[in-house]
Amino acid sequence: MYQFDSLFAAFASLGIANGLLFGGYLLRQARSVPQDSNRYLGWFIFLLSLRFAITTVHYFYRSPLADWADWGLVLNLCLGPSFVVYVLSVFKTPPARAFFRLHLIPALVLLGLSLLGRRVFSPAPFFEPFNDGWFLINQLTLLHWILYLVYGYRLFLSELAKKRAEGIDTRKVQQWMFGLLFFLSVLILGYSFNNAKLLCVIFCPLFYTIIVYAILAFFIKNSALLQKGYGLEGNKVSVLKSEKIPQIRENLQKLLAEKGVFLNPELTLDKLAQQLDISPHALSHYINTYEGSNFSDWLNRHRVEYACYLLLDPQCTHLKIAAVAFDSGFNTLSVFNVAFKKVMGVTPSAFRRMGDLGTMKK
Repeated sequence: MYQFDSLFAAFASLGIANGLLFGGYLLRQARSVPQDSNRYLGWFIFLLSLRFAITTVHYFYRSPLADWADWGLVLNLCLGPSFVVYVLSVFKTPPARAFFRLHLIPALVLLGLSLLGRRVFSPAPFFEPFNDGWFLINQLTLLHWILYLVYGYRLFLSELAKKRAEGIDTRKVQQWMFGLLFFLSVLILGYSFNNAKLLCVIFCPLFYTIIVYAILAFFIKNSALLQKGYGLEGNKVSVLKSEKIPQIRENLQKLLAEKGVFLNPELTLDKLAQQLDISPHALSHYINTYEGSNFSDWLNRHRVEYACYLLLDPQCTHLKIAAVAFDSGFNTLSVFNVAFKKVMGVTPSAFRRMGDLGTMKK
């Protein structure tokens, strides 16, 4: 290698080595729930480092092994699922092993075809490493990675919104995940530009080295993430001033008792917050913290209580169950039945029969 290439090789190899060591460190952490996300991150960084190690070996050392090039494509198919699993683990909902196995099927199929094609059959020149056919497969594996990245991003935004609604401080994890998504997008674009012959492939490992050190700097600055995980459950912040809580409680009770707002089938968190003159976030935080449930369960509870009144009212015996459901604010009978049984432990029909028996005994 030329001296300039030697410097590039050393720089790229340094980042890959640090990535492998950091990934291995995260994998060796104690198996405790707060650190699950770090361990899944370790798997992802370890696989990502292996991918760039293959690129570096091929570019600088001109490895004659065609298998190495194929294994790089197999790793491309592993990176997407491992990233999604990591995103889920950040929010304490890692999927079952069956999920990971299912999403690794494309990688296993490509690995099997590679071993069969290289060792049993002689592949056509079109599919030799770095020919047009091979680059086509490479681009398809990158597309696979991009789709999982987009899915992981949407999943992250959805889970983030739920945590915010619970009054949890998500700023640190949001900063970290957006940064990680940006870095991964840069790496994928680098490989895509290389396939389009717009960028030399060696820039990808060089970018990765910079990214590895950026990740290390983030974790050094936020060392608590390595020791305690992301701790989303412990980061609840009050979005309400204590002096406002009694006023919110009083106004909410007035709306429930005097106006029966819960009977409106179109009632939403935003609409109720507007009537109370507070933000939806603040109302959600109040209901979660001081009512002990989320908005949907809280609203259904009040509707079910009103439905119980109608079912036991002698003047409403002519009302069918469906009419009671609609009069109580439910849009469908099926939703009413599920909500009623969840709150009362019995179906509306059984509840009405129990009331009739009580009346007869009296």
